[in-house]
Amino acid sequence: MAVSVSFTRSCRRALAFGLAAIVLAGCATMVASPEKVVQERATENWKARQANDYDKAYAFTPPSYRAVTSLESFKRGFGGAVQLKDVQVDKVVCETQDKCVATVRLEAKFALARANTPPIVTYYDEVWVRENSQWWLFPTQ
Repeated sequence: MAVSVSFTRSCRRALAFGLAAIVLAGCATMVASPEKVVQERATENWKARQANDYDKAYAFTPPSYRAVTSLESFKRGFGGAVQLKDVQVDKVVCETQDKCVATVRLEAKFALARANTPPIVTYYDEVWVRENSQWWLFPTQ
């Protein structure tokens, strides 16, 4: 009887180690691609901009940019003449391991336009760069 209890404990221990190894191996393969990371960060940046949360949008710019550009200066780069109705990150293409271009679909309306004026739809390419293992929006304004 003591032999079967010992064997069962050994089997449980081996099974637990085996499952742990499988889980760890699965986590290692779940590292998001640069395209996926940029897609998520670009989407969050545009959600912030659409909500006029420029403090949050400013946080998506690289530390090197924030070191020379104040938040107030960053905010002045945005006008109120256009209302963003819908924003979608259409696609992300990484040209190198440290540079990606996100194509953003913008649907906007002029703030002073009549109610029945249809929105304008356009596409905008923005550059994202990896600096210190993090993806940042490369400011062009």
